[in-house]
Amino acid sequence: MRRSASIRRFCALLLAFLATAACAVPALAAEPGFVNFQPRKNSYADGTFSDVQEDWYTEYVAAVYELGLMQGGEDGRFRPDDGVTLAEACALAARIHRTYYGGTEKFEQGSPWYQVYVDYCREQGILTEDFADFNAAAKRSEFGAILARVLPEGALQPINDIADGAIPDLEYSADTAGIYRLYRAGVLTGSDVYGSFKPAGTIRRSEVAAIISRMAYRSLRRTVSFLPKPPYPDLKEGERQPDSFFADAAMLGNSLVDGMKLSSGINMKYFGKTSGTVKSNRLLEMLQYDFGKVYIQLGINEIGGSAENFINGYRSIIQQIRDAMPEADIYIMAITPVTKSKAASGSFSMTKINATNELLYALAEEMQCWYLDCCTPLCTSEGYLQDAYAGWDGSPHLDAKGYQAWAEVLRTHYAPAKEE
Repeated sequence: MRRSASIRRFCALLLAFLATAACAVPALAAEPGFVNFQPRKNSYADGTFSDVQEDWYTEYVAAVYELGLMQGGEDGRFRPDDGVTLAEACALAARIHRTYYGGTEKFEQGSPWYQVYVDYCREQGILTEDFADFNAAAKRSEFGAILARVLPEGALQPINDIADGAIPDLEYSADTAGIYRLYRAGVLTGSDVYGSFKPAGTIRRSEVAAIISRMAYRSLRRTVSFLPKPPYPDLKEGERQPDSFFADAAMLGNSLVDGMKLSSGINMKYFGKTSGTVKSNRLLEMLQYDFGKVYIQLGINEIGGSAENFINGYRSIIQQIRDAMPEADIYIMAITPVTKSKAASGSFSMTKINATNELLYALAEEMQCWYLDCCTPLCTSEGYLQDAYAGWDGSPHLDAKGYQAWAEVLRTHYAPAKEE
């Protein structure tokens, strides 16, 4: 009898414990955590979006769609290459934050539609700055800063060893610490093998899908390691090089290249073409050879035209050279200046030349080429071509002194020696 009573008491205590534990399960599920992302709101299948096939971002699009965090348009397209606005960034941040912390209430949209998300992000400390236009495209730096405040540090455990300041185009500071935290957690993976963030650029919906899904699912986060970025595109002034330095060099471009051939004193292969442009030049002829250095001088004949078409054409030239001569150092040379009187005529304004040179610098950075500033050394303090360097037409062509001054830039600015 005593043994039976003991067994009954034990069973009663066990049942009471199990009942208590069962009651505790919903409370645990309501705590902040990734478990709140588990319920699927949608079901993704091949063909859900007509413009999403097998691509690097497909699994991420599927993940954010099933979570209900991102949707497609009424036309059945996801539009992976479209940008994201600041308003959409706030909406995504608010949804992720509320889901992680177990919130169940829906966001009731008003007018404008995004105000409820902006207000929520401000209340939660996710949005710490004011934007004049929430319909503007979000820069990568803005998007990253907003998303970096969504999850607590405990939800962003580091899986990558990335030192402060290691991201080549993003200095480490209090303002960028959150973006570095996303890199270390494997949420951000960089735009190239160097881990570049491209903070001033816009961000595509395909990239957003990858970031959002990695925030919700730790299994999708990626371990990364980056290569040290070469010092492209800037060149430092070095010791003046002799003629032998240019024995394996070529210069491609317009009639200014012909002027360099006649007056610079540098003996290299010249492939100049009068009125040469990115669409009309002697590239194919040059590609028959193998050079160790290639200098490109194009753009003066395209001032005032379509900047996009110009850069796309220039990019194609660089790629063809790189494919044919993978070991060659490629130098994108700045468009040379014009005199003040020539600039006043309007055809070749220095405003246009400087703007185009900025595009060429960005292209050199993008394509990992060298940018050779042969404009500034030829200028007066006002930023115009020195009259003493002006050619027979007053510029853009140069006289012999001008070409020789240009040649000195080539002799003193060059790629660092390659390591053996």
